[in-house]
Amino acid sequence: MSTTPHENLDSDNTQDEASNDPAQIEADIARHRAELGDTVDELTERLDVKKQAQYKVESVKKQTHDTVESVKTRLQSDDHRDVLSVLAPALGAVAAVVLIIGVARRVRR
Repeated sequence: MSTTPHENLDSDNTQDEASNDPAQIEADIARHRAELGDTVDELTERLDVKKQAQYKVESVKKQTHDTVESVKTRLQSDDHRDVLSVLAPALGAVAAVVLIIGVARRVRR
């Protein structure tokens, strides 16, 4: 003989009584609203293409700035033997910035 969910009322009875408390229901609703609001905000931010592009541009700018500072520091040192190894990352960073600006302009059209 199989049991249906309605036949086993002893274990569900305590849950029903607790969930019928109006204060508990209101607290659950408030918690679910807050969670839903957070989820919607997160999804909105993730799906905002312009904002994601701005984050990427800022990230590349920071990386470029860091690379330029590193290059400056290495060029100001007394050891000038590896000028090409210093300039290559700097030129790569500049090329990346130019590429991202070109892509951003193409996307705007």
